[in-house]
Amino acid sequence: MCTVTFIPSNSGIHITSNRDEHATRSRAIRPKKYVTNGYELIYPKDEDGGGSWIATKTNGDAAVLLNGAFIKHIPALSYRKSRGLIFLEVIQANEPAGHFKTIDLENIAPFTLVLYSGGQLRTLRWDGLRKHNLLMDESIPHIWSSVTLYEQEIVNDRERWFKTWIESDQELNKDKILHFHRFAGNGDPENDLIIDRKSKLSTVSITSVFVSSFSTCLTYLDLKANQKYVVSLSCRQDKIVTDGQLYKIGWATKRLLIKTFNWEYWPFQLVYIPMYVYWFWLSFKARSFFFFSAANPLIENSGFALERKSKIYDTIPKAYYPKTTLIEPDIEIAQLEKMLEKDGFNFPLIAKPDIGERGVKVKILHHAEDLRAYKTESKVDFLIQDFIDYEQEAGIFYYRIPGEKRGHISGIVGKEFLAVTGNGRSTIITLLQQEDRYILQLPVLKTLYGNFLQTILPEGVRHILVPYGNHSRGSKFTDLSHKINEELVNAIDHICSKVPEFYFGRLDIKFKNWEDLSKEKNFSIIELNGAGSEPTHIYDPKHSIFFAWKEIIRHWDLLFKISRMNARRKGLRLMGTTEGMKMLRDHTEHLKLIA
Repeated sequence: MCTVTFIPSNSGIHITSNRDEHATRSRAIRPKKYVTNGYELIYPKDEDGGGSWIATKTNGDAAVLLNGAFIKHIPALSYRKSRGLIFLEVIQANEPAGHFKTIDLENIAPFTLVLYSGGQLRTLRWDGLRKHNLLMDESIPHIWSSVTLYEQEIVNDRERWFKTWIESDQELNKDKILHFHRFAGNGDPENDLIIDRKSKLSTVSITSVFVSSFSTCLTYLDLKANQKYVVSLSCRQDKIVTDGQLYKIGWATKRLLIKTFNWEYWPFQLVYIPMYVYWFWLSFKARSFFFFSAANPLIENSGFALERKSKIYDTIPKAYYPKTTLIEPDIEIAQLEKMLEKDGFNFPLIAKPDIGERGVKVKILHHAEDLRAYKTESKVDFLIQDFIDYEQEAGIFYYRIPGEKRGHISGIVGKEFLAVTGNGRSTIITLLQQEDRYILQLPVLKTLYGNFLQTILPEGVRHILVPYGNHSRGSKFTDLSHKINEELVNAIDHICSKVPEFYFGRLDIKFKNWEDLSKEKNFSIIELNGAGSEPTHIYDPKHSIFFAWKEIIRHWDLLFKISRMNARRKGLRLMGTTEGMKMLRDHTEHLKLIA
C-alpha cells in the first residue's frame, strides 16, 4: 500500500502494489474469495484491522490503497475507522467512484485510492478536509508512492526508474512487472521499491492484479513467508439488455439526431466539402494550392497550421494576453511546480498544447494534482496560462488590406459558456437534459463531475460547468456582428496594429463588458489565430449552412487578396506543393499526439 503501478496492455490492465509495514504488525491473511453486495471479490485481509489495501471483483473493478494524500500529515491519536475498512466499503459498492463521493470520511486518516472501474482509471484522495476525484489516462502507465514514507526527491527517483523501465521493454507481462516491483532501485534499502528500514519498516508483500475482458487474477507474494498465492475470478459477461442500457441507448440516439439535424455539429470535413471547388479555383488563380502563405508574414505558415502559440504571443504586447509560460513534456514535475511558483502562477490555471486546434486538450487546472496529471499525459510542448475570469468571451475577425492604414472587423461571435441556472427543484443533470446543446456534452460532464451533477441549485443561482468558450465543449456561438461600430473597430485596429505584420485572423478575447473593450480596458487576448481562422459567427444556430458557405467564401476571398498583395509588395514566394503537403502531413501527425 506504499508503492503502486498501473500498466495497460493489449490484453488487459495490471495494478501492482508493494505493502510496507511496521515489524510489529501481524501478517496479513492470504487472499481469498469473498461475496459482498452480489459480487465475488478477491483480496488479502489485514489481520489486525480487518480491512484490506488491494482488491478486485467479478465485474472487472480493481482498486488499491495508499496511505496519505498530497503531503505527509501528522497522525491523530485515534480515528473513527481504519482506511482499510473504508477501502472495502468503496470497492464493494456498485459504483465505487460514486460511493466515494457520498461516503462520510470525517475523522478518517488521509489516503489515496487508485480505482479502475468501468474502464476508467481514477485517483481518489481524502486529504483530511475534502475529497479529490481525478480522472487519469488509462492508456498510459502510472506510478504512485505514499507521501507518508517518501520525500519528493525519492518519489521523483521512483518515477525515473519506472519511466526508464517502461521505455526499455515493450512486451511487459505479470512476471516482468513483479520483477520490477521486487528489484527496482539503486541499492538503497531505505528507498528502493523493496525497503528494509531495519526494525522499523519493511516491504512485507507484493500484490498484482490483472484484469482482462474474461477474468481477473490476483497474485500475492508473501515476502516474509516466501510464499506465492494466485486466485482468479471469471468476469461476468451479462448479455441481457438492462433498463439502464436501454436508457443509455435512448440518449445516444437523441445525441445522434441532434447532430444530424443541426449542421453546426457536422464533422468539419463534411461542412467544407462543397467549398473545396472554390479553394481549387483560388489556387488556380494564384498558381499555388497554398495561396494563403503570405497573409501574415511573421507567423509560421501564416497561422494556417503548425504555428506555435508561444511564438505568436511573443509578437503581442504582454499587457494584452494572460501571463503564459512554455512547458516541455519531459520536465520533472517538481521542477515544473517550482518554476510556476517562482513565476507567480496561482491556481486555477489554463493548460493547452503549444500547437493545437479547435480546443483539443485545453483544460482548466484547479490544483496541483490536475497539473501533475496534465503534465503526465502530455506528449508535446504545452502552455500554462493564468485563468482569466471575465465572463464575456468573443471571437473578433479582423483583417487589414496591405497598404491601407486602417483595418476592419468582418464578424463577431459571442461565446456563451456551458452553464445552468437553478430553479430550487431540479438537479444539475436534469437542467442539462433540457438543452440539446448540453445533452451532447453529458458523457464528458458525467466523467468530470460525477455525483455533483445530482446537486440541486437554489433558484436563480448560475453555475458555469465549462468556463471557456469552446464550441466542441458546449459553448453556444452567437452572431454578434451587429456590435460592430466605429469605436470598437478603432479599438481592435489599434490593438492589432501592435502585432507586427498581422493582416488576417481572429482574436479570441475575454473581457468585462463591451463598453470597456471599446476603450481597450479590462480585456485579455486568449488566442490570436491566423490564416486558418474560421469566421465562427457562422455557427450561430439561427444561420443556415448556405449562410455559412457564403461567409467562408467571403473570408477566403479576403485571405486570397491579402496574401497575393503581400507576396507582390514584399517579394515573398507562395508556398509550393511539396512544402505545403509536408506541412499538412506533419500537422496531421501532430494532431494524433494530442488527440
